[in-house]
Amino acid sequence: MTPPSIKRNLLAWLLIPLLTLLGVISLNAYYRSIRISETVYDRALYDTVLTLGILVHAHAGHVTVDLPPIARRMLEVDPMDSIYYAVKTLDGRTLQGDATLPLGPVLYARDEVPVFFDGQHQGIAIRISAARIYAEGDSTQPVIVEVAETLKKRQVMARQILQQSIAPVLFFLLLAILVVWLAVHRALRPLLRLSETVNQRSSLDFHPLPTDTVPDEVRPLTSAFNTLIQRFEASYTSQKRLVSNAAHQLRTPVAGMRVLIEAELLDCPVEQQPPILQRLHQSVLRMSRLVTQLLSLSRAEPGLPIDMTTLDLSALLHQVIDAYTPLATTRHTTLQVTLVDDLKIKGHAVMLTEMLGNLIDNALRYSPHNSQVKIRTMQRGSSIVIHIEDAGSGINASDVDRIFERFYRGQHVSSEGTGLGLAIVKEIADTHGARVSLASCLHTSGTLVEVEIPRA
Repeated sequence: MTPPSIKRNLLAWLLIPLLTLLGVISLNAYYRSIRISETVYDRALYDTVLTLGILVHAHAGHVTVDLPPIARRMLEVDPMDSIYYAVKTLDGRTLQGDATLPLGPVLYARDEVPVFFDGQHQGIAIRISAARIYAEGDSTQPVIVEVAETLKKRQVMARQILQQSIAPVLFFLLLAILVVWLAVHRALRPLLRLSETVNQRSSLDFHPLPTDTVPDEVRPLTSAFNTLIQRFEASYTSQKRLVSNAAHQLRTPVAGMRVLIEAELLDCPVEQQPPILQRLHQSVLRMSRLVTQLLSLSRAEPGLPIDMTTLDLSALLHQVIDAYTPLATTRHTTLQVTLVDDLKIKGHAVMLTEMLGNLIDNALRYSPHNSQVKIRTMQRGSSIVIHIEDAGSGINASDVDRIFERFYRGQHVSSEGTGLGLAIVKEIADTHGARVSLASCLHTSGTLVEVEIPRA
């Protein structure tokens, strides 16, 4: 089903009357052209009737038509139409001319009153002009004089008049359609500008839309949208505050539980540690990581103001790599690092450290023991590209489109994850105007993460 369109409705309501008007004007021009051509040629026919009437004479009760051969040829010759004539008595006797011409209503007309009617002659449509005329020398008994012709001249003249009448109408109609289309397009331009303004906004830009520059008809919609933005901002702020406060409140007791459990584990040899205590320790570690990531996520919301400074990306990466070297040693994983020196970017050090830490942590956790994680940087135009490649099982094609969603965990992932790591990476990348993408490696197993950050 085609969705409704204001532009289509406006054009329909404006153009349909114009097209209807064109139809009415065309029909009027058509019938006017027919009437004009009939009037002109009917008068010419009647003039011929009067001319023939002059040539009718009466002598001693006999009526004759004095029509010389040259006059007959002049009468019958026409470049386009065939001409027929007849002079008859009231009882239907033909004195001269074509006896097959129909008399029609002239039998009942008054004397010397012209009669025009249509008829057929040998299967061809003709136009007939006739009159009851008194012959010269006889004022008691009139005769009927008829002149007929085919309709070619009339049709040509009607067509020419119609074309000359319709051409200006068509021109002005096309001009009116153009003006209407431009007017509708211009009238709807504020709606297009408003939609572009909304589309270009960040999802966390809660500033109200301007109402002083929009048309009066759109102002109620804009005001309603601003009210909706205010309600959404209040709901979002409340939810964000709840998550942040909950994470802060959970941080201390979770840390305390971790300390107590780890103290108990330290007091027992590894072979004597209760399995339930080990599982509890793993759960507390996951909970601690989840609380940390929730706090990071609340700080990494795009659109929020942050202090950007000029940073050395190479030095920042070295710090993060040094922090995760113990984890790599524990998992017997080698970190192969190839960094370009002196890479300056604009960013927030804490947030970028969190983003890089999440990526390296994922690479280490999803790589098998005795494998290798490759970290390297390069320059690409006006950007700096960070490659982090692990040796894990890769990413399924079905997971690529949703891998950055919060709490989404694809197939073949470890139970250690929370589903927030890559969501935090995406939020921080968006905040810094960076682009992050994941793909399975082409020639080896594993996942390749690429982060492209604009240079300072």
